[in-house]
Order: sequence, then C-alpha cells, then structure tokens
Amino acid sequence: MRLTTPPQAVLFDMDGLLLDTERVGLECFITLRRKFGLSDGEDIFMRMVGVRADLCLAILGEGLDGIVSPEGFRAEWDKRVDETLAKRIPLRPGAAELLAALRAQGIPMGVATSTNTQRAIKHLHHARLLENFSRIVGGDQVKRPKPDPEPYRLLADQLGVEVHHCVAFEDSDPGTQAAVASGATVVQVPDLKQPSAKTRALGHLIAPDLLSGAVAIGLLPIVHQQEPN
Repeated sequence: MRLTTPPQAVLFDMDGLLLDTERVGLECFITLRRKFGLSDGEDIFMRMVGVRADLCLAILGEGLDGIVSPEGFRAEWDKRVDETLAKRIPLRPGAAELLAALRAQGIPMGVATSTNTQRAIKHLHHARLLENFSRIVGGDQVKRPKPDPEPYRLLADQLGVEVHHCVAFEDSDPGTQAAVASGATVVQVPDLKQPSAKTRALGHLIAPDLLSGAVAIGLLPIVHQQEPN
C-alpha cells in the first residue's frame, strides 16, 4: 500500500497518536480506582480507548460497584489528568518531525479526535503542535462518533478536500474503523492496545511508529531519525 499521488490532506487522531496522553490517563485512572478501594481495572480503561468521553460513562459505571458515580469518577479523573498534563504534554515518537515534514511540503493537516474540541485545542497548543493544523474536529462536533466515519468526513469537508484523497493516521481500533469507513488511506500506529483481528482484517497499513508509517505509505521519501521526546 503506497501512494501514487500526493494526498490532498493528512488527517490525524490526537490522544495516543500525536500526544502520549493515554499513559497519563491510565496512571491517573489506576491511582483513582485504588483510592476508592477498587482493583486497577486496566481492562476497563482499554475498553474506553478511542471512545468519546460521554460514551465512556456506561463503561466506567460497570466497574465502580456503586462506590462512586460514573460522573463523579470522571470529573475527578479529568482533574487529575489535567493537573498532570499542565506540567508537560509528552509527544509520541516522531510526531513533531512528521508534522514539520508535512508542513514543509505544504500538505494541509487536520485533527479528528474523540476529545472535546476546546480541550483538544488546549492540549495541542500546550504541546506546541496546534499551528500545524488548519482544522480541529472534536467529539462534540459530531452526532455519530468513531467508529462511525462522520468525524473524518466532517474534517475533510472543513478542509475543503475529498476524504478518499486523504491519508489518515490512527492508533485505536474505533478510530481506525472510522477512518477506513470514511474512504481515507489509513495508517494505524497502535499505542497501548494492539489492533483486534477484526480491525486487522480491514487491510490498512499497520506501522510500529509514525515515521515508519509515513515512509511506508510514501509521505516521506527516506527514514528520518526520530526526535527524542
């Protein structure tokens, strides 16, 4: 799978792909569950990867045993994550270099994330990546979140391009399923959770990191050295 012509735009997920925020989220999740005397619940966290925040409440409720409400847990969890990320938002390997290379080529870029738009903008700004993107589509902008293709189709529309002429980078299964269904050429770079058999069967490119994926798909001509985080 390799591009024969330059893409009209490159579309990105955010958490777990550009920003190394999923590990922060997991650490805060486990710490908070222990505070309430609950098991670590890593399997519960993994089920929420790539899912819009409001849709995570039902999953959260299954593992709280009535000790705290899902809304109360979510509020405290978000507070802890925000306090941690306010100090520093780590990037995924190769993120800054890939964005700089695409920007130098003049390729439009946008973000389609399950995170609330304003929260996404805040995190991208804090990570010094926001200037790379012409449009940000957050989970609050769509009626049908990932794995529905609406986020990617809306982002392409806002960028004024045809989604089937775009490359989309994702890390999670729901996001990858959404990107493939949209018609984009998809590169999946798994983070904490490896692709399921169902997702692998979609036939898209799965890469160990962003730069390898960009080289394999034809966005970068040579293997770049990754920047240290």
